[in-house]
Amino acid sequence: MKTPIELTKTLPRALIAAGALLGFLATPTTASASDLGLYIGASFVQTKFEHDWSELPTGLTVRDVDDEDQGFKVLFGWRPIPWFALEASYADLGAASGNTNAVCLAVVGYPCPTRLSADVQSTQLAALGLWPVGDFDLFARAGIQRWEADAEIGDAVTVIARAKEDDTDIVYGIGAQYRYRSVAVRLEFEHLELEESEAGAVSMGVMYSF
Repeated sequence: MKTPIELTKTLPRALIAAGALLGFLATPTTASASDLGLYIGASFVQTKFEHDWSELPTGLTVRDVDDEDQGFKVLFGWRPIPWFALEASYADLGAASGNTNAVCLAVVGYPCPTRLSADVQSTQLAALGLWPVGDFDLFARAGIQRWEADAEIGDAVTVIARAKEDDTDIVYGIGAQYRYRSVAVRLEFEHLELEESEAGAVSMGVMYSF
């Protein structure tokens, strides 16, 4: 065991080394020229929806709700400088669904189960603040989105009722990407406001810079 005197001698060196390491990690490294300019990307999306199903029309209830689904996202971006980018994107977030107490008539005349589903798409324009660290980028995004939800009630064959709703809301998120030449692999989490509902989307995709 080191004596108090030995500890006082080694402690400053340890603090200096730790400070140097933290300073290195915190110092942004300029992205290369191949990382700047225009880029395109595509991602796989896993979405979880949050909705108050008690706000349905009087008498209509939903049970056995499936509030998670998969979708995709495509985007076009412009990164003029290492720490800033603009992105326009379209995302199909998938659908939330559940069984309802609405009654339909099968061909043979007996009641059959019905299901409510709402498929959501989002068109976004967002600004990204990026923090380059070596071959990695840490980033945060904030922007606006125009979303559209297509809802329908029906059985396996017939659609009983259909409705559509759209609005403009905010979207924000954080993520990281690894760059190799003109290609980057990205992992991101986004939060999307959908009027009185919301969704959390985790995506993984590939970007290509021109």
